[in-house]
Amino acid sequence: MTGDEEKLLHRYLDGAISSEEFALLEELLRTDPEARRSLRTLATIDSKWQQLAADEEFLTDSVEPDIPSIKRFWPMAAGIVALVVLGLFLFVDWNPRESKLLVARVIHVEGEGRVNGDRRLAVGDELFAGDELTMDTGLVELAYRDSGVHALATAPLSLDLESTMHVNLSKGEMKLVVPPQGIGFVVDTPERKITDLGTSFVVKANESGSRVLVLDGQIAINGESGKDEQRMFAGDLAKFSRDGKTQLLSDMHLNIAELTAISRSPESRSLRGRILGFEGSPVIPRQKRNQDVIARQILPLVKSGFTDRASLDAMKEGSPLRFSGIAGNFKTFPDRAGLAPYSREFGWLAWYQGTVSPPKKGRYRFWGYADNHLLVAINGKPVFEGSRRDSPFKELGIPRTNHPSYPCLNAMAGFACGPWFDLEGDSVQLDLVFGEIMNHQTSGLLLIEREGEVYEETNWGQPRWSLFLTEVLSKEEIAELENLRHQLETKLLGSFSVSEEAIWEVTNE
Repeated sequence: MTGDEEKLLHRYLDGAISSEEFALLEELLRTDPEARRSLRTLATIDSKWQQLAADEEFLTDSVEPDIPSIKRFWPMAAGIVALVVLGLFLFVDWNPRESKLLVARVIHVEGEGRVNGDRRLAVGDELFAGDELTMDTGLVELAYRDSGVHALATAPLSLDLESTMHVNLSKGEMKLVVPPQGIGFVVDTPERKITDLGTSFVVKANESGSRVLVLDGQIAINGESGKDEQRMFAGDLAKFSRDGKTQLLSDMHLNIAELTAISRSPESRSLRGRILGFEGSPVIPRQKRNQDVIARQILPLVKSGFTDRASLDAMKEGSPLRFSGIAGNFKTFPDRAGLAPYSREFGWLAWYQGTVSPPKKGRYRFWGYADNHLLVAINGKPVFEGSRRDSPFKELGIPRTNHPSYPCLNAMAGFACGPWFDLEGDSVQLDLVFGEIMNHQTSGLLLIEREGEVYEETNWGQPRWSLFLTEVLSKEEIAELENLRHQLETKLLGSFSVSEEAIWEVTNE
């Protein structure tokens, strides 16, 4: 590794890495096993330093820890901490689970699980290399040591923990979120070896075979011979049967419903929208492949509180739109919304706006995610940003909390939520942006929570927050949404609810 590459690793651990540097880091980790090993080692050392700095027995009461100062003397610090880490490993070797490496910790469990067919699984349990975890019903959430991998596994389940970077899944379903230091993590099923290359993905195994669905990033699949490696990317689905047959689908969204009412014409009491795209090449040229230029084109509009529309002059507009919620797959939306023909390689954005009143007074916050863009503003001020991590909307600095334990269709970070905001029943101006950076297809979900409201939960603990709606739906539309909710819950671990009591009223004159 070069000195510049090592600096990238340290800047990532310091939390000082830029988006451009993060992209370089991800590519480095995908292609260089030594870099992956170095980051895992440094991540372990970094966490030990912070643990020691917070330990009252390690620091005197009169001395405040200065982690950045420590890192400036990293070579010496690394040597000291290496001894500490070595001591911890020796401790593991001499504990009652002797000769076993600590692999993961249980952070959530529902139902009854067993470790090695004997010990009952419980929150806080430590799992070691060689442990077998089984469950007949329920689910378990694991945080992997060193690699930082987050895994949610559902029953019926049988998996063997080989190491902090390797698991064998013979039965059950696992959703994994892998941070940069976890690149190279391996999931073995009876049919295939799946190697992570910086991603979030779902693996399922049963008596008929296995399948893998890539939610974000990319993975590598070894062929039957174990030699022919094949790359899979976000949206790819592969099925492997026990008789050796393989089925590859390049588009996971084919299995997710697209609502038929998403391009209806607006009425007098509708939240109104417009769909935008480029007729030719955008004014802002791409600096690199697949760069997001459409969100950057309308960034001045967002920054102005949605008052400066000059940036829209260079864009093509489709038919007027009526808001029907953000839920599920949007595959034919640009065509049905009258945008075609347009330059699909640069994507599209829908902008909805209007004056709305909340159903009740109180504090609210939005939940959701989108591939690629989702942003909501109240009275010109953004209050929620559920876009992918590479969105230019990140420049706005909108507070956001990610929840990886609530898996979803297409976001590695899981569901996102924005900060609480107060509404006393008065009308407010609402602006909503949703769309895709390239091609025609995207997906997303936008939900709303009212503080103090009680929501039914899924069996993996996610509240079924209300789908954000501004109109009462027909029976046919409700039936479509219920079908979509069933698909999300059974296939992709996502959910929502539809409630007329949660509908926001449009008060446009």
